[in-house]
Amino acid sequence: MNNLMTDQYGRTMRKLRVSLLDACNFRCTYCMPASATFAKIHDLLTPDEIGMIVSNLTKLGMEEVRLTGGEPTLRSELVEIAERLSELPLRRLGITTNGLLLKRVLPGLKKTRLTSINVSLDSLDRETFTSLARFDGLKQVTDAIDTAVEMGFKVKINTVLMKQNVGEMDQFLEYARSRNVEIRFLELMKIGVAVDTYEDTFLPAAYVIHQLRKQYKMKQVSVEADSTAFKYQLDNGVQVGFIASESMPFCGSCSRLRLDTKGALRSCLMQENKLNLRGLAFDQYPAVVSQVIKWKPNDRIEKVNQPMYQIGG
Repeated sequence: MNNLMTDQYGRTMRKLRVSLLDACNFRCTYCMPASATFAKIHDLLTPDEIGMIVSNLTKLGMEEVRLTGGEPTLRSELVEIAERLSELPLRRLGITTNGLLLKRVLPGLKKTRLTSINVSLDSLDRETFTSLARFDGLKQVTDAIDTAVEMGFKVKINTVLMKQNVGEMDQFLEYARSRNVEIRFLELMKIGVAVDTYEDTFLPAAYVIHQLRKQYKMKQVSVEADSTAFKYQLDNGVQVGFIASESMPFCGSCSRLRLDTKGALRSCLMQENKLNLRGLAFDQYPAVVSQVIKWKPNDRIEKVNQPMYQIGG
């Protein structure tokens, strides 16, 4: 089965992003239009379907799952889904969230094997946060982060660093240091609405690293060969990751596939080809998965016009 999951470039697919829904309670300016429309709840994969599809993919070699959206905490069955996936032989189960409703589901998630929580946080200034997210929710998000840390979850902060918030870099580093969590600075990607504003907002990781070197001694930290991030340990104790999708793409080592809200499997955020797994028997999976893996690009695709929230972040 492992040969099935390895493509012609030698990349073995072992990590799966599962989008639970495309809806979100934020309207981040780089992610979706203010008037976004979302799929009907009855069209989404049920918890049973998610459990079955992911189970079948683990039989083929999938090892790690991260729940995404939209905003996955809006899915009423989130804890149930995490419980089902916790029964599978996964090496790691995590979630990426904007954090607004995270606090209320933490007790339920703590009873599952979900241990990793990535929280998107693009500003520590209430006014800037509200401007970027089009929602005044900074306190709820930071409260949830503090609670998750106290409960023993492995928390990472994901910050899309742009011209609008680069002035907060020092504040972000102090925030991460004070909570002993890793912070990751992400480059803006040319996806959906971000394509039109890219030139006015984009900052390359090299610029951020150059600024950090003026203030800190930085030691590179080893990461897994298929990691999306490269990392540094600063001499103030903070670990900083960079996901430089645009300026330093990692396509050649990527090991991820993506399952969308309705059961379609796709090979990449930037690759629009997809095939549906919904309702298929297990013996039909190898042909479908093999074809999707063949579509996986080895070189960076410049842009995709489909909005990020519809793909699964």
